[in-house]
Amino acid sequence: MKSLVAAAVHSHGHSRASRRPLVRLLGLAPAMLLLSGLLTVFAGPLAAPVAAAAPAGVVVAWGDYVYGGPPVDVPADLSDVTAIAAGGTFDLALRSDGTVVAWGNNSLGQTTIPAGLSGVTAIAAGTHHSLALESDGTVVAWGTDNHGQTDVPAGLSGVTAISAGENHSLALKSDGTVVAWGDNTDGQSDLPAGLSGVTAIAAGSSQSLAVKSDGTVVAWGTDPGGWTVPAGLSGVTAIAAGNGHYLALKLDGTVVAWGNPADDEEVVPVGLAGVTAIAAGFDFSLALRSNGTVVAWGCPGGGETDVPAGLSGVTAISGGWGHSLALYTAADVLVTSGMTTPRMADSTGSIRVTALDGAGKRAYSYRGTVHFTSSDAAASLPPDYTFTAADNGTHVFVANVILRTTGSQWVRATDAVVGGLTGVQSSVVVTPHLVKALVVSGMTTPRMVDSTGSIRVTALDAAGKRVYSYRGTVHFTSSDPAASLPPNYTFTAADNGTHVFVANVILETPGTWSVTATDTATASLTGTQTGVVVNATPLLVSGMTTPRTVGTTGSIRVTAVDASANRNPSYLGTIHFTSSDSQADLPADYTFTVADAGTHVFTGVILKTPGTQSVSATDTADGSLTGSQTGIVVKAGPMVGFRVSGITTPRPVGWTAPVRVTAVDACGNRIYPGNGVPSYLGTIHFTSSDPKARVPADYTFKATDAGTHVFSVTLETSGTQSVTATDTVTKTIKGSQTGIVVK
Repeated sequence: MKSLVAAAVHSHGHSRASRRPLVRLLGLAPAMLLLSGLLTVFAGPLAAPVAAAAPAGVVVAWGDYVYGGPPVDVPADLSDVTAIAAGGTFDLALRSDGTVVAWGNNSLGQTTIPAGLSGVTAIAAGTHHSLALESDGTVVAWGTDNHGQTDVPAGLSGVTAISAGENHSLALKSDGTVVAWGDNTDGQSDLPAGLSGVTAIAAGSSQSLAVKSDGTVVAWGTDPGGWTVPAGLSGVTAIAAGNGHYLALKLDGTVVAWGNPADDEEVVPVGLAGVTAIAAGFDFSLALRSNGTVVAWGCPGGGETDVPAGLSGVTAISGGWGHSLALYTAADVLVTSGMTTPRMADSTGSIRVTALDGAGKRAYSYRGTVHFTSSDAAASLPPDYTFTAADNGTHVFVANVILRTTGSQWVRATDAVVGGLTGVQSSVVVTPHLVKALVVSGMTTPRMVDSTGSIRVTALDAAGKRVYSYRGTVHFTSSDPAASLPPNYTFTAADNGTHVFVANVILETPGTWSVTATDTATASLTGTQTGVVVNATPLLVSGMTTPRTVGTTGSIRVTAVDASANRNPSYLGTIHFTSSDSQADLPADYTFTVADAGTHVFTGVILKTPGTQSVSATDTADGSLTGSQTGIVVKAGPMVGFRVSGITTPRPVGWTAPVRVTAVDACGNRIYPGNGVPSYLGTIHFTSSDPKARVPADYTFKATDAGTHVFSVTLETSGTQSVTATDTVTKTIKGSQTGIVVK
């Protein structure tokens, strides 16, 4: 055991070991400094042990016994537990039949349960010893006895509560008095004269606490720092003691903490309220809230404050050396039922989940969170749900389940924490949802010849509702014999009965046309969008190559056409160019000549902004005579420098300012994948005209920067200053923010 303690001290450093002298840590019988377990504390006067009234549940643990060691391993078959106690490197559980289960380190006999122990109503775990309170009010102790902590005083009876500290033990009697035995090195077993009217007790490392019937707290013993009960503390219902830090639970559900500040175990989280129980570990704290969730704070060295995600329905908590325990109400069985069968695909259904105990009776106290799955990959299922007290162990998910795949399906509910706690309704027969029509829609009208359009196809039943389970294959036709149409398409589960064919329809002929989708297996299952008006494009604009790089010069052709989309050689109008790229260099206005015969090629078109751009030509006299080349993909050019910006001016001397450095091309566009080029990943160096300036250290851009990064700079000299960023490899790649007035 000595090596075990040494390993714990070494691995955790000062935050644990330095709180108690090492000689005390190794002591007469080597013992890790743990508090009482340790304490799952009690609220209110204790006419009978509170643990006996707790609902039976399941134990979950987190953290580890020794830092860096294996995690706490709760016995796999442990269930029907009513109380828990976390010791130094071991744990105890009390079952509803009054028997005790122990696991973990047994080097000093702390988990060797005395033969014949039964009728137990409460348990407590110290650093290396264990206590049990029997139904007749007597106490049984086992484990190490290096300080007499297991030497239960002869004739002790009428006990209603127990608590185990590092090397001493406490018992609360039905008459409100306290009995203490074991280590008294620091006075922790030396009861204050006249102590009576006690309703709760807590044994820590070298200090003991008691709550009196008037809600005040009495403390005795000592600590290295001499921490005492906060002045004026009242209205207390429960207490917990750790290794030099202490907790008190008040009537209003708030927590007060005091003691050792080394790991913030005494710093109660802001806003913590609605607390019903508290527990103190070695150098961490736990609180159980009224909604059955756990809050932990303090030193996380062994994972003891890493409360498992989704943990709920908790009824008791306990903290040990480097680990925590929680008891949560659980069921032995989940019953999932209520889905009618057979049922039509896509129909909405309800399902009930009921928690049952081992006897097949409803587990009214179940507070678990259930997660739904189904054999139908396309199913719509209820979101995760946490049972509440109002559910009384059963909950109906109304109109929350939709099965979409035909055949025999199942729906399963599984506890989010206890994966083996699950229930399934199987053999739900799903019949096909009959499709009566296809609806084709979405083509905008009127539209221009050769313009790209999108169209939607939706499957509907006889009631006009979408058929989510439709998996047919559709074929497209059009009254426009020259139309370009989508290829055959088979609907998938992800479509949920509707699919948009994006930019996949081009009508080529002026006139009024229709587009039709027909099921390839059932020709009568068809739908049409009619009345799509297609107008001839008076001006056809084409010829810009794509993709292209910003700043490169391109050519574009403009052709005048008639209503039948044939070239109009007699066109003599004047055209004006525009572009979606506001920075573009475009040809000047041009008046067609007889020699052009209705078509002309223009050079000198330069697009400067990355993205998908267009170039348009419009008749200056008749704005309806227009045409565009769209879909021109423009990528950023090669990097030439940095844009340095963001420092406000004028500004006071010595004020720190943010400065942004962005890698740019010759047109000032950012160099990053969003502009079609790889991100700049070089290293930059900062300089300034201000010799006293505090500038950032060299910085290497990361892919996540996407070509831009914000730094901090402080200018210290009055005047007009500048800040410059330069690539450390290619010195010509640089950029500056100038004209920064510093006062």
